Amino acid sequence: MKKIKIMIVLLLFSFMLTGCKEQENKSNKVEQSTPLLIEASKDDSKIYLFGSIHAADETLYPLPDYVKNAYRESDAIAVEFDLIEFTEDLSNQVEALTKFVYDDASIKDDIGEDTYNRSVEILKEAGLYSSIMDNFKPIMWQTLLENAAIMASNLDEQYGIDNHFLKLAKEDEKKIIELESSQYQYEMLSSFKKDMQIYLLKESIETFEESKENLTILYELYKKGNEKDLEDIFFEEYDEEKEDKYLKEYNDKLITERNVKMTNGLEKAIKKDDTIFCVVGLGHIIGEGGIASLLENKGYTVEIIN
Repeated sequence: MKKIKIMIVLLLFSFMLTGCKEQENKSNKVEQSTPLLIEASKDDSKIYLFGSIHAADETLYPLPDYVKNAYRESDAIAVEFDLIEFTEDLSNQVEALTKFVYDDASIKDDIGEDTYNRSVEILKEAGLYSSIMDNFKPIMWQTLLENAAIMASNLDEQYGIDNHFLKLAKEDEKKIIELESSQYQYEMLSSFKKDMQIYLLKESIETFEESKENLTILYELYKKGNEKDLEDIFFEEYDEEKEDKYLKEYNDKLITERNVKMTNGLEKAIKKDDTIFCVVGLGHIIGEGGIASLLENKGYTVEIIN
């Protein structure tokens, strides 16, 4: 069995990515990227699976013609949720944040002085710390640590693939299908029990430096689009019988259950002669139990385009 690496998951998770610092534009000419595109077809219907990376930089663009053509051919795009709409809806953002606030406590009461001080140190260096954060639960701190790792890797959500195609779809007045919702994502995160949240925060602190390096490697592999290489960095082997209960719950909730939900959503949305361009986190598409394999199990013919 395989599980996803904890600190890589934010690159495939839409919620909370807003707020990454804008990076300086790079003027050096780079080789065109060739990201992975998968086609799943059944009868007269077709689903293009284009794994998103939720933070990137300008070197990812312009995207190759095979990706642009798949988008143009499609009748609709499918995303986890409309991130642009979420960022423009202040009431929705406030509602989301309230899920992560203590009723009558402080994070210092839960995580201990050493964990608190190390978290503050990392967040201050990234310009993400404010004393108001002491009122937020550990899962919010863990999410911000992941943001800090992304920022240290010089990646930015404004260049994210889902953001790119949502903007295009709105300009082209193309139908947008939400396979989840912002509410679903923040309620899922806030549903983790306190001990689980503290565990994830400590794991993020311990793996922070490694994560910065892995995110850089992942991004370069994403631009090359080799499925095997991507699976190797996204996932790692584990013994399910010996695995830590927290990691199993994390993997089940953030990946396994969502893959099934999104696959079912695509099947429900697809109609005869329809073509859907699906843009969700890459880690949801590839690998054992990914959307591509789930569709194949449902009788779809699956092939790599690039």
